[in-house]
Amino acid sequence: MGAVSLWHWLIILMLSGPLGAGPAMNRALSETADALRMVAQLPNPERLIDYSPGSSGLVLYRLPGNTCFLRSNLQPGQTSWIRRDDQGRIEITVSAPALARTGRRFDPADGTARLRLGGKPVAVPVASPGAPTWRFTLDDTPALQAALDADTPEDLSFTAIRGGKPVSDETLAVATADLFQGLQGLDSCAIGAELPGVVGP
Repeated sequence: MGAVSLWHWLIILMLSGPLGAGPAMNRALSETADALRMVAQLPNPERLIDYSPGSSGLVLYRLPGNTCFLRSNLQPGQTSWIRRDDQGRIEITVSAPALARTGRRFDPADGTARLRLGGKPVAVPVASPGAPTWRFTLDDTPALQAALDADTPEDLSFTAIRGGKPVSDETLAVATADLFQGLQGLDSCAIGAELPGVVGP
């Protein structure tokens, strides 16, 4: 699938929610049908900046109305979409089908994952419209900025929490290469500022 179809599929997953039996399933199917109709009307995102040319890495996209997001294929076997939510927090949605193919798990049953920043554990809310897709919401703290702006930034490694305890062998990593720059571009894009190095037709 290309970037556009993956983005559209992600929107379907986010809107459709978890399936249940009976009325809940009928409601979910109805919502999915509505989402499909919405997706059919979506414009193609405009590719603005490729932060890792030739490596299928971090790319900045914009939809009409300055709705902007970053897409990353830097982590093997997964794709990440990164944007700001309505409260300015960093939202990372990860699709990692490789987890299922390799028999690995990532199941933060308490709706919380653990991230280490500056040597300290930080609780991060995580939601999932269904495996293999998860959405992490990070507060944009000085510790996070420092981690992303380090000379050799480490991947953001999320550990599943169950029963209040981390499950050490259930982790999901998000690549941070060029992410500090990408977030600056994301913020400029959102206010409609002129962007350097624009890639376009």
